[in-house]
Amino acid sequence: MLSHGDKVVLGVSGGADSLALLHILSELREYNLNLTVAHLNHGIRGEEADGDSKFVEAAAHSLGLQFEYKKVDTIAYKEQSKLSLEDAARTLRYDFFNEVQNKVNASKVATAHTLDDQAETVLMRLLRGSGLRGLSGIPPVSRGYIIRPLLFVSRSEIEEYLKSKGVEWVEDSTNKSIEYLRNRLRLDLIPALENYNPQIIETLARTAGILRADHEFISTEAEKRFVNIFRNNGPGEFIGDLSKYGETVKSLRLSTLRLAVEKSNESLKDVSYAHITAADDFLLSDSASGEVELPEGTVIAKGYDIFLVTKKSRLAHQFSYTIESQGKWRFPGFEVEIELTHSETLDTHDESTVYFDPEYIEFPIQVRSFKPGDRFMPLGMKSEKKMQDYFTDTKVPRFLRKRVPIFISKGEIFWIGGMRIDERAKVKRQGQELLRFKLCGQEPHD
Repeated sequence: MLSHGDKVVLGVSGGADSLALLHILSELREYNLNLTVAHLNHGIRGEEADGDSKFVEAAAHSLGLQFEYKKVDTIAYKEQSKLSLEDAARTLRYDFFNEVQNKVNASKVATAHTLDDQAETVLMRLLRGSGLRGLSGIPPVSRGYIIRPLLFVSRSEIEEYLKSKGVEWVEDSTNKSIEYLRNRLRLDLIPALENYNPQIIETLARTAGILRADHEFISTEAEKRFVNIFRNNGPGEFIGDLSKYGETVKSLRLSTLRLAVEKSNESLKDVSYAHITAADDFLLSDSASGEVELPEGTVIAKGYDIFLVTKKSRLAHQFSYTIESQGKWRFPGFEVEIELTHSETLDTHDESTVYFDPEYIEFPIQVRSFKPGDRFMPLGMKSEKKMQDYFTDTKVPRFLRKRVPIFISKGEIFWIGGMRIDERAKVKRQGQELLRFKLCGQEPHD
């Protein structure tokens, strides 16, 4: 956790745990640490909190340490962010620690989480139905710089230590409020569990350590498996291979799916183990297509042999663009290059590059998403076909159909971008000047 000469920001509330951390780290002379005390007033407890701030400032100055202070309105932030009071306070607290870290150019941020905190966290997440990641508890080190040196020390040991040194601390009155789940666990549930196992705190913390080791191994393997199952389909979107996904053992399967959701949404806020397992059941079910919604607007959709992890807003996206002339035209998700060219032989194997008679194509050209009722005459056929039927025949999943650019001239569809041209728009004779269309960066259909 520490190296010689480290600059460390200490989160100190004034309670026993943080006071112990302050004194312990200040006594590690052999490390020659440069310590800064950071205290955040959450603006919840009025005069009591103001008194705590003065107490911590005096403690820092008595040890000759720099003191950084900030007062915030946690209640207002809670309403604005739609977080619980505890989550809002935690977010503001770590934001403040990061501010101080940047200000003093510190390499570490130390918090005073204890063995008891670990046990309470494991119990809280167990009651909420967390998976392996949640049940592994609080990590000793996170983000590479947040350290928790007291995570293996019990609260009773900490209080004994402070009393032996004659160090006083303050008690937060909200610690006795049963309004908070953590307090109810500490005041009611854990004492009840100690009747069955007097070492329940140590047992829960030890279990968290075992599960953390398992989680780290599975996470490493899931990262390897992820690149075999998923391919990136643009910012915040991933396409998965259903067959490869289904062949994966369940523990890795759930971890890769969770990873895809996290990468798509840049967080796992409000996404529980129950959400992931429900999505897994859906992906392995016999239904050929469909979609499930997860918190924060994430959607998992499947069709035929693939599935998509994306944002609902992107899944429902429709578009309509106008191409006024030849040249390069860039649109969200794809690019079209149009130019006059001579071609003695036409490459009919690359559906992303097609040729038309310049007399058949009239500018401006409309490029839009698929609409129900669209019809065209696929190359090689003598009658029109519903585009919906064509997509079904070519196994384009429903969730990708509105991504396919439809090219229209004079009110008629002449090209399903990257897939098929209209029979009536094909080049009738070669060796003449042709209009070449090249489609780049288009999202895949299969």
